[in-house]
Parts: sequence; C-alpha cells; structure tokens
Amino acid sequence: MIFAFVLLFVTLAVLGTILSPLWQRGGGAPSRGRYDRAVYRDQLKEIERDVARGIVRPEDAAAARREIERRILAAAEETEAPAPAGPRRGLAAILAAVAAAFGFTAYLALGSPGLPDLPFANRMAPEAREAVIQNMVTGLAAKLQTSPNDVQGWLMLGRSYVVLGESDKAADAYEHARRLKPDDPTIALAEAGALLAGRKVDDPVPTQAVELLKSVAARQPDQPMVLWFLGLAAAQQRDFVQARDYWHHLLQVMPADAPERDTVTAALAAIHSK
Repeated sequence: MIFAFVLLFVTLAVLGTILSPLWQRGGGAPSRGRYDRAVYRDQLKEIERDVARGIVRPEDAAAARREIERRILAAAEETEAPAPAGPRRGLAAILAAVAAAFGFTAYLALGSPGLPDLPFANRMAPEAREAVIQNMVTGLAAKLQTSPNDVQGWLMLGRSYVVLGESDKAADAYEHARRLKPDDPTIALAEAGALLAGRKVDDPVPTQAVELLKSVAARQPDQPMVLWFLGLAAAQQRDFVQARDYWHHLLQVMPADAPERDTVTAALAAIHSK
C-alpha cells in the first residue's frame, strides 16, 4: 500500500510537469499538426515497448508503425497557425485530478499492491503465458532470418524451443549456432540434447547425435551425458566392449553419492556376460 501512495505522488509530480503550460499565460498555442505529431511519436514509442514486452507481434507492430508514420507525414504538411491562448488553470486541475484518480484506482483494482513483486508472465494464465512466449519466439526467429550470423540469437532461439517442447526446431536452431561456432563443444552438446529429447529408453540413439557426442568427447572426455549415451549407442550396436568402456569411465567421473550410479551399474550388469 505504501508503494501505491508513492505511485500516486509520482503520478501527480509527472502530471504537474506535463500540464504546467496550461497554468501559464502564453503568447501562442501549438498548432493541431504539431500536437498530432507529438502524439504519434509517443504512439511509436509505445509500440516498441509493447513489442519488447511481447504484447504485440512484430508483424502487427510493423503495420502499426507504417500507419502512424503516414499520419506523421500528413500532420507535417499542416501549416502552423498560432493563436493567443490564455491560462487554463481549471482545465489543468481537472485533468490532473482525473488522471491521478484513474491511475490510482486502476492500480488498486488491477495492480495487486499486496502481492510480492513478480514478473508479469508469472501472473498470467498458463495458456496466455505460452502464447506470449510463442509470439516472442516467433519474433526472434523472424529477426534471425535477417541476422543469420547472430550466434547468441540462435542459442536463445534453441533454448526457447526447448522450453516450448519443440525439440526438432531447437536442434535446428542449435545447428545454425554450431555452424557459426564449430569449436564450441557446449553448442554441440545442446544440439545433441535436443535430438535426444523425448526419446524412449529403447529408441535408437540418432546417428547425428552420436556424431555430435563424439565431437564433444574429443574436447570433454569426462562429460557424463556424453559417456552415458555413447555407451548406450554402442550397446545398441552390440559393441558391448565399447559400451563397458564408456560406462566404467562414467562411474569413475561420477560422484560417489550420485543416485544415477545405480542406473549405470544396472546397465553394466545387463551386458556383463555379452
């Protein structure tokens, strides 16, 4: 609630700055064209903020920008015709009171001042949150079509697709990043993880994933995920000697109290006599 009153004070202060010209007796008032242009510029800034928050899709924002820019050009063609204007203190007071009261009431009704500070997405319904994330991911994918050499952008897109459960698209995004930075084993590992996501225990390990895991093993020979899946792939190919080598190595690098040791031990026992 204290924050609500602080918000009210700040609102009044800002309104006082914005509306101060109404309290002064000026020699002239700006033309309608100049006023319209200022409003349109504010609208452009608001569109950019909405895109950044994921409220507006990039393609919708582009159409809105074009329309606003057209209006700005039309307003620029209007002639300036200043006219004398007297003080409008009453109007300023009414505008300030109404705006402050509306903002304060809306905050009390919708802002949930009693709640702890949470990201906006966490207050949304799951369906709405997923839609916002999907729009943001779609916008990022479109941006990368015009900036295909943005490694960090492709990595971000890959992680986003993983969150959405779209492993095929995630693997494709990681592949773009890996081609731009082929010596980074973490990217190859992320791509392999996307290729392996959602697979069943008895599903064959994809050949592409095996190749990626081997490239990671060349640089990070103690990587647990690499050792496990390379061992699994070898066992599926009935190369049990190689599978045992991978899994024994995995047991050596795993912590003594790791619960996954039981799984590895059971896998070794299953191929012990083969």
